Amino acid sequence: MARVMLEHVFTEPFTDERYAFFAKKLDPCLEVRSGAWRRSSLSSDRLRMICEFEAPDAESVREACRAASIPFERVWAANVFDVEDYPEMKEKLTALLEKSEKKPPPAAT
Repeated sequence: MARVMLEHVFTEPFTDERYAFFAKKLDPCLEVRSGAWRRSSLSSDRLRMICEFEAPDAESVREACRAASIPFERVWAANVFDVEDYPEMKEKLTALLEKSEKKPPPAAT
């Protein structure tokens, strides 16, 4: 299996309703191609999204999107590196998160 990234760009903010509609259409098309959704990252302005899948290859995800009539910008296979794989970086991240939890939130302006 490959980790496959799918990039979307929207002309208007992507709503939760559209997300649910896309997911409902895409899931069966992925399933017949032995693929599965892992996670999605939606930009703060809701105009860009990266979705992550497990699939045999990038072409399987492209085919699933085409079959579901879901537009996309690009699809690629990726190598994934986690902070947990790098002890020094994990320590830095943990320290940063602990430090930010102790800080009061910024004052509203």
